[in-house]
Amino acid sequence: MSTPESGYKAEDEIDLFDLIDDIKSKWYWLVGTAFVGVVVAVLYALLATPTYRTELVYKEIASAGLSQLNQPRLKETFEVTSGGKVERRKDEVIFSLGTGRAFSELRGMAKSGTVKRAFYQKLLSEQNPALLALIHDEELTDEQNFSLFSERFGYLDPGAKDGSDLFLKITFDLSDPQLATSILNQYGEFVVESYDARIKNQMDLAVTSQLNQYKVWAANMRTGYLAAKQLRIAELSEAAKIAESIGQERPFYSSNDVVVSSEPPLYMMGRKALLSEVEQLKNRSIEGGEDIYIKGLPELLWNISLLETLSIDWDAVRYVQLDQGAILPLRPIKPRKILVVALGGVAGFMAGIMFALLAAANVRRKEQKSAKRKAKRPPHWAA
Repeated sequence: MSTPESGYKAEDEIDLFDLIDDIKSKWYWLVGTAFVGVVVAVLYALLATPTYRTELVYKEIASAGLSQLNQPRLKETFEVTSGGKVERRKDEVIFSLGTGRAFSELRGMAKSGTVKRAFYQKLLSEQNPALLALIHDEELTDEQNFSLFSERFGYLDPGAKDGSDLFLKITFDLSDPQLATSILNQYGEFVVESYDARIKNQMDLAVTSQLNQYKVWAANMRTGYLAAKQLRIAELSEAAKIAESIGQERPFYSSNDVVVSSEPPLYMMGRKALLSEVEQLKNRSIEGGEDIYIKGLPELLWNISLLETLSIDWDAVRYVQLDQGAILPLRPIKPRKILVVALGGVAGFMAGIMFALLAAANVRRKEQKSAKRKAKRPPHWAA
């Protein structure tokens, strides 16, 4: 068996030094392609529309900012028992708003597509030509335009993951730095105003609902009292007629000398006492109102008065703390010119190496084909 020669070299083996020689021989491909890559990158960096980014930061407000929405009168809820007694309901409030809840809800509104859509429509209604050119394309549908506008917003919200509401950073990208700053500040105000309107509506509904409940209780107590009063007057009038028919003008008994085991009939009080009580019952409404005679009603009316005179200084209410408003960016976030030029140079360099190797391989292929054609020709002396 014959063994391969020690000097045998596989045809598919790659020699690094041969590759380097090929690149050296076609160096102009490498230099030229790298130069083209750098030129293209420079042109892109100079001609590409820059994008500027501005940001604002919200933080959780101190509890004092929401003190107007946590007044004692908003924490007092009552109910009327079957016995007509007004009792405070424990662990219940008419309305309250904590700092954590305010931050969480406002954070959700800032990310809400509904809020962004309303803000986008507000911007369109302003008919600012410079702004419309950047955020609205007539060739696109309304949904497509809004989708592109919404993508310009960004959020950094560590509290959304670990539950600790540290801050909320909102970013906005636009090719015009001044418009970007103005739009983001407007959006921050729009979100707070929208949340303020929601809280006002919630409080109004809660207070109105509680007031209506109190007033229904008060009306029921008055109705029950008037029914009982009319029944009492009827009973006393009937007893007075009975006393008159039997000639019972004065009380039939005295507590000093008569002991009874049960309440005696009304007519035994005597006609004079019965008619006097009837007269007093009828005069209650004339003397200035009967609410004072209704058990539990004065307390309930006081609670109604507290809610009806409720006053909220909305100018003093703060839901979140604006830690940083949007400011004019000094430089664009893209294109990053140095990075673009560097990447262009690297890409051109790599492409140049490939083109140099391909050019060298093409030359070698042609040389091999030429050598094969010469090898097939017969020697001149064989003719």
